[in-house]
Amino acid sequence: MDAPGVAQRAAALAADSRWTELLELLDGFLPGGNGVASTELAYRVGEALYHLGRMEELAAHASEFELAARRRRDVEGTMRALNLRGISAFELGRTGEARDAFDTLMALAEAEHDHDMLARASLNLGALANLEGDPDTALTLYQLAIPLFQRLGQARGLSQTYQSLAISYRDLRKFEDAHDAYREAVRLGRENGYEPIVAMASVGRAELHVMQNDPAGALGLVEWGLRLARRLGDPITEGTGQRIRGRARAALSRVSEARADLDCALRAAVGTKNRLLEAETLRDLADLALRVGDGREARSRREQAARVFRSLGSTHVAAELERELGVPGEEPANS
Repeated sequence: MDAPGVAQRAAALAADSRWTELLELLDGFLPGGNGVASTELAYRVGEALYHLGRMEELAAHASEFELAARRRRDVEGTMRALNLRGISAFELGRTGEARDAFDTLMALAEAEHDHDMLARASLNLGALANLEGDPDTALTLYQLAIPLFQRLGQARGLSQTYQSLAISYRDLRKFEDAHDAYREAVRLGRENGYEPIVAMASVGRAELHVMQNDPAGALGLVEWGLRLARRLGDPITEGTGQRIRGRARAALSRVSEARADLDCALRAAVGTKNRLLEAETLRDLADLALRVGDGREARSRREQAARVFRSLGSTHVAAELERELGVPGEEPANS
């Protein structure tokens, strides 16, 4: 197949979220292959690795992509590589590296008047702000990204922004706003054939139901999201769904099923090296241990969760867990 034919086929596979087939088509563009000769195809490889949860490979690919782009003074390629490098660092819990990549991307995009990359930098910096306990700043950044994606007709970027917007509303406990944002992400995803966001938003809405004391309502949504994530081969969304299903089952006193779900979620987190999923699952395992009266395990899991949250820059969450543990140096105990 000639180069234009490869690019056309790659675009069609990406549009259908057929990521494994896309990687097979572009095997020479993977790390250790024949190099990064095309900005468009190199970015397609990065998309596929991201959606398949292969973050260490994505990090290696993004570094090669960036080096090659800088050598040939390809500014567009450099920006796309920075976006991929920031995303992989974020997912792997290297938040300082992620911020550096997205800040550099933001500055380049502004200088180049590249609204697509400016929107993506805003979206990803918003996700970092939310992780660090500043959902209000995150909302401001998302509100910058939304009109840019709208003007560009970038439905996928727009759906990703509404997904992130919902998470910030969730953290602010603005549940109806969060439901609305998740629904918009699903609508956009369905209208444009972007199934990964449909799976993520379905799982996210299920968590809202758990938080609103409706675990039975959560189960139907999370099962739908899990089936879709499995079909797409998305291990991170599947692991997140298992975690949320575990929370719902725990709330329904289905303790053995809840533990099995949370154990699966923890394995997914470790397998994909997704530190945020690991931290959230450890916290949920601590809550489950408390529910069954196992104080020793609850303490151990909370200590583990606090360490991971702190390493991610989520010091507000770590501090809350440490206060529950009575860790010295946080807040003085009542005497």
